[in-house]
Amino acid sequence: MMLSARDLAVVDALCPSGANAKLARGALEAGFERFYEAWSREANPALRWCFKGALLAGAWLAPVLIGRLPPITRLAPAERGRALETMFSHRLYVCRQLGLTLKMVVAFSYGADPEVRAAVGVPPEGGAP
Repeated sequence: MMLSARDLAVVDALCPSGANAKLARGALEAGFERFYEAWSREANPALRWCFKGALLAGAWLAPVLIGRLPPITRLAPAERGRALETMFSHRLYVCRQLGLTLKMVVAFSYGADPEVRAAVGVPPEGGAP
């Protein structure tokens, strides 16, 4: 299952490169696309569908929540992050849950990256603490 440019824009808005001095790499630089290829074959089908729905909501609903026209690729990078934050804190439960799903899957990928793990002081996979 391939990710569209809109899907990648949502992932990048959630975990952009250069957002933190200690963690200069964003989710895309940390290999999210490779991770997603394997994850989409192995993950529970319900979680896969929920994640695809969360990407769809991030691309099309989040911009509307801040008064902008979708899709998210039309927005400047700062507005993309603001749109997602608005979706994540929306009063509707489903918006918050879709945001949690986005965060969870992207965090699985980001936390598996060796450079990210080293930057936050976590031993390599399989290593002792």
